[in-house]
Amino acid sequence: MKIKKCLPLFTIILLFHFSVEANDCSIEFPSDKLQNLKDKQFEVDDDKQRNATALKLLSCIGHQNPDIRDGIVYEGLSSWLRNGLLERATTRSLFSSLLKLLSSQNQDPNNYTQPFTALVLSEVVRVDRITPYLSASERQTVIDVSTQYMSGITDYRGFTDKEGWRHAVAHTSDIFLQLALNENISKKQLNQMLLALGQQVSPVNGYSYIHGESKRLATTFAYIVLRGEQTAQEVIGLLNKLASPLPFEDWGSVYKSEQGLAKLHNTRAFIVSLFALTSQSKNPNLIAIKPTLVTIIRELG
Repeated sequence: MKIKKCLPLFTIILLFHFSVEANDCSIEFPSDKLQNLKDKQFEVDDDKQRNATALKLLSCIGHQNPDIRDGIVYEGLSSWLRNGLLERATTRSLFSSLLKLLSSQNQDPNNYTQPFTALVLSEVVRVDRITPYLSASERQTVIDVSTQYMSGITDYRGFTDKEGWRHAVAHTSDIFLQLALNENISKKQLNQMLLALGQQVSPVNGYSYIHGESKRLATTFAYIVLRGEQTAQEVIGLLNKLASPLPFEDWGSVYKSEQGLAKLHNTRAFIVSLFALTSQSKNPNLIAIKPTLVTIIRELG
C-alpha cells in the first residue's frame, strides 16, 4: 500500500488508463452515472476523479446511443479540455489513445468509434496550439495518422434521427483546422493536410454531401490559406485541380450520370462555401484567390 501511495499522478493515470481499455462503457459507468455527469454539467470538484473519469469516458466513445457518445463523451471531454481542467498527463494519455484508435483497423461495425475519435482528437490537438505540450515528432505523427484516415474514408454517413452523427469527413477536417491554427505546423505539413482534404472534396464513390461537409472542408482550406505559407499561385493551382471535371470530359458531360451530378454538386458546394467565407475578407491571401473562385463558379454553372 505504501508503494501505491508514492506513485506520481502521471503513473497512476497511465496504469488506470491501460485497465480502462480492457473494459467497456457499461462496466466503467454502471446505471445512471453517465447521465448524472451530464446533469451536473460535467462539474467534478475532485481533480483526481475528474482526470480518471476523462480517461474512462473513452470506453464510451463508440456507444450506440448518440446522447452518450456525442452529448456526454464529446461534450464532457471538450468542456474539460477547453477550460484547462485536465492534467497534462491526462491530455497526453488521451492523445496517445485516440491516435491508436484512429490509426487502427476499424473494429466497430457501426462505425461510430473512429469518427468520434477524430472529433475528440481535434479538441486534444486544440490544447497544444494554445498551450504547447506535443513534440515536433508527435505533431507529425498526428498529421500522418489523421491525413491517412481522411484519405481512406469511404463511409460518408452524416446524421440520421435514430443513429445520430458519424460525420467522419467533417470531424477529421476539424483536426486539420486546429493544426492549421497552430504556428508550429510547417508549410510541408499544411500541404500534407491540403492533399488529404482535397481527396474528399468530392468522394470518388459518387456520394453527395448533405450534412455540411463541404463548408467544414472549405473552412479548413481557408484557414490554411490564411497562414500565408503557400503562394497565391500554389493555392490557385490547387483550386483549379479541385475544380477539374476529370474523369469527365467537361462539366457539361456530368449531367449524364449520377456520379457526374454528385461530383458537380460537391465541387460547387465546396467552391461556393469557400467564396462565401472569403468574399468579404480583407486578408491579402484570400483576396488573391477571389478572381479564381469567381471564374470556377461560372464554369460550374
